[in-house]
Amino acid sequence: MRIHHQFGEADDEVFTTVIPLHDAKGIDITLQAGPFEHFFLIVKDPQHRMRALLTWKTRIKQYQIRETFADGSNNTLPGKIMAGEWSFTVVKPGRLCGEIAYDIHCCGEVKENAQPEAVAVLDKPWNDVVNPRSGWYRGDLHAHSEYSDGRVSLQHISRRAIEQHLDFLALTDHSIVTTHFPAGAPLVLPATELTFDNDVHYNVFGLRHFIDYGHYFTHAKNKNEALTALHRDLAASGALIAINHPFSSGMSLAHDFDLRAIHLLEVINAPHLADQPIDNEKAIRFFDFLWLNGHRLTAVGGSDAHKENSGGIYPLGQPITQIYCAGLSIRNLLTGLKGGQTVVDNGVNIQLTLRQALNVILPGSEVSGSVEFDAQGTDPALTWRLMRNGQCINQHTGRHFTFSVNLEPGNYCRLEARLNEQTVFFTNPVYCKLSPPEEYRFSVLRDRFLAADGFEKSEMQ
Repeated sequence: MRIHHQFGEADDEVFTTVIPLHDAKGIDITLQAGPFEHFFLIVKDPQHRMRALLTWKTRIKQYQIRETFADGSNNTLPGKIMAGEWSFTVVKPGRLCGEIAYDIHCCGEVKENAQPEAVAVLDKPWNDVVNPRSGWYRGDLHAHSEYSDGRVSLQHISRRAIEQHLDFLALTDHSIVTTHFPAGAPLVLPATELTFDNDVHYNVFGLRHFIDYGHYFTHAKNKNEALTALHRDLAASGALIAINHPFSSGMSLAHDFDLRAIHLLEVINAPHLADQPIDNEKAIRFFDFLWLNGHRLTAVGGSDAHKENSGGIYPLGQPITQIYCAGLSIRNLLTGLKGGQTVVDNGVNIQLTLRQALNVILPGSEVSGSVEFDAQGTDPALTWRLMRNGQCINQHTGRHFTFSVNLEPGNYCRLEARLNEQTVFFTNPVYCKLSPPEEYRFSVLRDRFLAADGFEKSEMQ
């Protein structure tokens, strides 16, 4: 059965087709006509449980919903193929035109799937500890596969993560959720990159289920209202939301939403790209602006890897985000992220220690009084900058940095290191009694930052 829809002029549209099934053992879906863009297909069974979440911006066009996990494909969930009305909903979250089509085939019999052995991502218990050691764990929080607009397989990503000695990985394919990942890989955080357009992209970490985009776009007056409701519900479920590469080329920042549901900001994204289309230095200035306005977002990084580079290497782990955990588990990774216990490192392998008196403390800590920053590098020598309230208070070039700073109420302090005019190391701040925010609307804060940042840059020229 082929299903067609014609996209119109509206900013967003939702199309639902109901198909009665009887005596089926499986459902095959093939994405046919349609632009290579961010719009989605949601499949629900007669009990209204989501069984598949697919995107047209993918290089994988064929999917299988099956009763067992091993026989189903990635981006689908297993369960009985029950008789009754199944719904197939297409959600267009942005301005797109043209005709789209997809095929539905109900299987009376199914063959065993010859997929490589996989582990379930969404069903993994958050409290399962895969390493009991308390300490820093290394991972990449932003990567893509061929299941969205990447160009590498899940098996390729798994091998690369093992080669890079990553402890964890968040596969953030656009708006969909990875359900099947090769066995033997590092711990996988259930995640997605919410991508409705090229205004703002958001990574979401700690998903427990598929996202029903149809619900939000059906019940909201516009995209901003849908976003605010979606962010609120995701945060209430325990998920953490990041604003990604805010000053990437072509990113308009046109969304408006409540910043109270946002937890993280990507300060170093895809530094491996030769043409440098992402202004990470401006993202860092935006980070300081938000902290100065009371928004204590956690700094994170991500490779945003989509394909192999010119050297034939998939750049996973460039950069890594280190998270301090009391044992490696999904829950502890999320706790470390929310608590600001992070360091972003782009290939310089820095060992950081923060001390207050005789006690070792962590980034993200609220403290008062003197704090010593001690960072050890190897090669090459770096330009270290200790920043207090967005201003550099100590700069030093070398392989080692040590300096003590006094934190008083209203202060926050962080350490960064630069190489060839690029920030390659970034610590989330420690802080002392910051005032709460007075403004939460993203659009207002965005405009204030852009006005101030433009003024400061023009004054410096």
